[in-house]
Amino acid sequence: MDTATRTQDEDAIGPVPDPELGLPVGENSSRVHAEDAAAASPKPAGGLGRRKSKGKGKASASTTAAAAKSKKEAKKAALRNDIDFIEHTWPEDQLYTHYGTSPEKGLPSAQVLVNREKYGRNMLTPPKTKPAWVKYLEQYKNFFAVLLIVASTLCFIAFGVDSSHDKTNLYLGIVLLLVVVITASFSYLQESKSEAVMEGFKKLIPARCHVIRDGLEVVIDAVELVPGDVVNLNDGDRVPADIRIIRANELKVDNSSLTGESEAVERTPELARDRSGNLITQPLEASNLCFYTTIVQSGSGRGIVIGSGDRTVMGQIAGLATETNNAKSPIAVEIEKFVQLIAYLAIGMGVLFFILSLVIGNGVIYTVVFAIGVIVANVPEGLMPAVTVSMALAAKRMHAKNVLVKNLQSVETLGSTTVIASDKTGTLTQNRMTVQHCWYDNQIFDTPAPKNKTEWSALFASHNKTRKASCYDPSSPTFAKLQMVASLCNNASFLTSTSSGVIDLDHDMLKPDFNLLALDCSGDASEQGLTKFVEPIRATRDYRDKNPKLFEIKFNSTNKWQVSIHKQEAGGSPLVLVMKGAPERVLQRCSKIMMNGVAHDLTDETREQYQTAYEQMGGFGERVLGFAYREMEEDETYPFSNKPEPNFETDGLTFVGLISLIDPPRDGVPEAVAKCKRARIKVFMVTGDHPITARAIALQVGILDQEKLDSGRAAVISGDDIRGWLEMTDKLQAQRKWDEALDHDQLVWARVSPAHKLLIVENCQRRGEIVAVTGDGVNDAPALKKGDVGIAMGISGKDVSKEAADMILMDDNFASIVNGVEEGRLIFDNLKKTICYALAVNIPELIPFLLYVLIQIPLPLSTVIMLLICLGTDMVPAISLAYEEKESDIMDRPPRNAKTERLVGWKLISHAYPQIGIYQCFAGFLAYLVVLNDYGYPPRVLFQRGLNWSTNALMCTVDANNVPIECGYGCNNPDYAAGLASALDYCKDGCTIPMQAHVGNFSDPVDPFSEFNYGGYKGPAHCSLTCNSSPSLFPGGVLPAQCADPLLAARIGFPNRGDSGSPQAPVGAFYWWGGRQQLWPNVEYAKQALMYAQTAYFVAVLLTQWTNLLICKTRKLSIFEQGMNNGVLNFGLVFETVVAIIVAYVPGVQDVFGTRPLWVLHWFIGLPFAIVFLFYGEIRKYLLRKNPGGWVDRFTYW
Repeated sequence: MDTATRTQDEDAIGPVPDPELGLPVGENSSRVHAEDAAAASPKPAGGLGRRKSKGKGKASASTTAAAAKSKKEAKKAALRNDIDFIEHTWPEDQLYTHYGTSPEKGLPSAQVLVNREKYGRNMLTPPKTKPAWVKYLEQYKNFFAVLLIVASTLCFIAFGVDSSHDKTNLYLGIVLLLVVVITASFSYLQESKSEAVMEGFKKLIPARCHVIRDGLEVVIDAVELVPGDVVNLNDGDRVPADIRIIRANELKVDNSSLTGESEAVERTPELARDRSGNLITQPLEASNLCFYTTIVQSGSGRGIVIGSGDRTVMGQIAGLATETNNAKSPIAVEIEKFVQLIAYLAIGMGVLFFILSLVIGNGVIYTVVFAIGVIVANVPEGLMPAVTVSMALAAKRMHAKNVLVKNLQSVETLGSTTVIASDKTGTLTQNRMTVQHCWYDNQIFDTPAPKNKTEWSALFASHNKTRKASCYDPSSPTFAKLQMVASLCNNASFLTSTSSGVIDLDHDMLKPDFNLLALDCSGDASEQGLTKFVEPIRATRDYRDKNPKLFEIKFNSTNKWQVSIHKQEAGGSPLVLVMKGAPERVLQRCSKIMMNGVAHDLTDETREQYQTAYEQMGGFGERVLGFAYREMEEDETYPFSNKPEPNFETDGLTFVGLISLIDPPRDGVPEAVAKCKRARIKVFMVTGDHPITARAIALQVGILDQEKLDSGRAAVISGDDIRGWLEMTDKLQAQRKWDEALDHDQLVWARVSPAHKLLIVENCQRRGEIVAVTGDGVNDAPALKKGDVGIAMGISGKDVSKEAADMILMDDNFASIVNGVEEGRLIFDNLKKTICYALAVNIPELIPFLLYVLIQIPLPLSTVIMLLICLGTDMVPAISLAYEEKESDIMDRPPRNAKTERLVGWKLISHAYPQIGIYQCFAGFLAYLVVLNDYGYPPRVLFQRGLNWSTNALMCTVDANNVPIECGYGCNNPDYAAGLASALDYCKDGCTIPMQAHVGNFSDPVDPFSEFNYGGYKGPAHCSLTCNSSPSLFPGGVLPAQCADPLLAARIGFPNRGDSGSPQAPVGAFYWWGGRQQLWPNVEYAKQALMYAQTAYFVAVLLTQWTNLLICKTRKLSIFEQGMNNGVLNFGLVFETVVAIIVAYVPGVQDVFGTRPLWVLHWFIGLPFAIVFLFYGEIRKYLLRKNPGGWVDRFTYW
């Protein structure tokens, strides 16, 4: 991230504070805490001044526990404070005395051992980790998983003790267990990030370093360093600890791994002071400190270790990362609440039905399985896998939008975001300095940035009428001098060797599609920007080849200018001295100023003109550099030297102008910020840059509006303000200060430290905000982990920040975050759709069990078919909703209020249960009743028969309620005719079944049941009689159990089927076609008929699930407007239909699920219900769109 460290060029610029900001510039910078002063004792303090007090006596267990807890909380609080060591403010003699060391001899070996015992090894303390198998088993602890594991276990027990060897319970147990295992395996992939964070820190730890001990320079492992060691640093070294610099030779350090800023900063042994001469107490702003894991970019130096391992700035950041606990994501909280609600409901109803089932006389084993069925009917088993897969699919889509998702649940959280705390450098901006304006001939000019020579030539062609009048003129003689100084006083050069080959810059610059601005350069950021600016005008390589450099004094914080001497290809003198640097320092070296190509003496008027331009360009938030030159004679003090001082004149120069640079906004960022505003998401800029620069960029990208700044609804707040709040003794007052700041509509936080960034996140969360945090530096890890969504940069981000983050922006572009917000909102929408679709079917799954207990009808839906709906036919359609495209208003809504807008609210429940679910029930029960009626069981015979349906056959009563014997009718039958006994004396089990002649038309339809009772059953009687001479005698026949035409069971023509001779279950009944004696089907036939009816119930629910899926496809848009472009959803519709056909018609599969091949017409019983409900859904959505905020919206928009 951006931080408070002031860069070289910022020091060179010295931006003028803007009085409109009202910032207390440096008001706390000169404060030295009393405890810091007290820490300046001769005892080694390890650099942090933290002390451990040892008490005496015994404490109670509770006191010890409380103390431990208090200590832990104190540690967390301490980590959130700014870095508190003060060794950088001490004179060198005090530093040597404090650590008992010498700048020349280093620590003696004896003291090294003492310090190592006291401070430990120079390494970060790793966090506690759990074995992989423990992490995996923990996935099974959630309530939802435990519930299904118990249900699965009971199913296995029921199968084991069931003497009938029915495999239904076995299949049920296996399926439930598979659901749990698959869900747990998905969850296991989302590991905790603490271990990964520390692995990222380990990659930064240097292996070896050069140390002075006992007067000798030795090379040791960096982990062996102790406070007080004297370390030598050289170009390319990684700093092995926090070090106070005591010697420096043009030492520059790359702090990007710590601060996120790309500019190398100069390190000097002098005590760091602000412009008022006060000591700078903030370590991150001190120029005499090098920090653990940063890199020496150039030069060399020597320093004393003042902090090692955990007692370093990096150690504090690592502590913050590991001490910061990840709060549950909003979607995790929502799903947890939903699962608990459903689980409690399921268990409650399961227990209730368990008791009722025992009361009405069912066996214990049967009752247990029955209760499991009720529980399973309530719990949408396919929901959790569908949710996980949905988020994984969203992550895949986001990857196509340059967002790599590490934590799946963070996808939806990003959609719920109310605040985005974004870095400036590289996220909102391009992370490359670009020339924005130049000033010469007393005029400020715009500086377009053409990508190649072709664009530049077109821009400055004489016939180009589109070029603005404010654009610079490359033919101006003054600009030519400005261009010359910018080209020669510059060490940046293009890197023409790339992974794709060597670039021929001279040739490629002529290509219209070549992008010079994207080409990598060596050198610091400002010089890279200058080089890319002048390259299209004249190739810098050509310029430098023809004006070779003879001598150079590099930029340093003392001079704040850079100078070089070159041979001159043209001019009045053979040599030219060129200078660039802080404008006020360069101007001090000048006696003339060039106007219109002519050098004039500097006057008060021209100085005032310069000052006006400088302040105006600085007010833009741009980095301003001054340029000057002087022609020299060849023999002027040659050879040149600057030891101890330059042996040539650096005064009397001619000032040629100013060039200002800025890290410009990325393309698309202003539009992305505008989209966030429309979506009512606050975008905070959090940066270490100067408030003026931050304000300028924020205005450009739209984070700040001038109107809101003027009205006080927007503000720029500095790190100094935060430090002031931290120093308040009244914590309530400090909290009020935070609340006043966060009440602003628009905010920019400037000059903030890593600890400040974490505080910003925590205070936003305290106010109920959902915070997305961006970062790229090591110092961002704590805030990234603390934020509801941590977003690291893929290009500029360091390993630690990437490991701590939930997401990684592969292109470092803020616009990609907004794409992620849109995708996150789409995820929430689609999850609601998935849940609504999955919940609706619970009602047609539960009601059959309810009626089975209450009115004891044969069970309309078996538990296995119910699971087939949950985990078979419904799984793909539910997941397919994750592929649904966004609706048009998705970014016009405010962020979801986690307290009021639930994933599953009462409006969604009322839509899924009493509307869709009940409607599906009607369709299912109609199909169930029609099919049973067609197979000979009218609705009136079903009541009170369900408990005995599979054990006893129905028998006819005759006359005065005389119940026939189980094999047939005996002599008490009033229709008995003894004369027929000899003709009909046949029955496989030995019964004699006499019959009387039939009177009537054989083709008349009859009701197969007039009156009935259950009779005992010992097996079907396979009777096969042939009509004798009397045509009125018609004694039954064999009915295949899988009848292709069930309507035959209700017609006189049914007995004409005769004996098929096939091994199918017979009807086992004889027919008297007259009187009150009717059909007597056996138990097998009853079971088969029920299977047909259950299959029909399943198919009817399936058809209404078609409609349910189409209704849930959109929350507000018409399906005709949204279209059927979701290929996965279309496949889902086909998939569930094909699954239904397979389980109904494929032998073997039928036995597993207890289904039967339906007669074709029975497939369409539920179709009218599906069509009517589709129209209902369209009418409801039309009213939602027509009258937003109306009663339909208020009560039905889920």
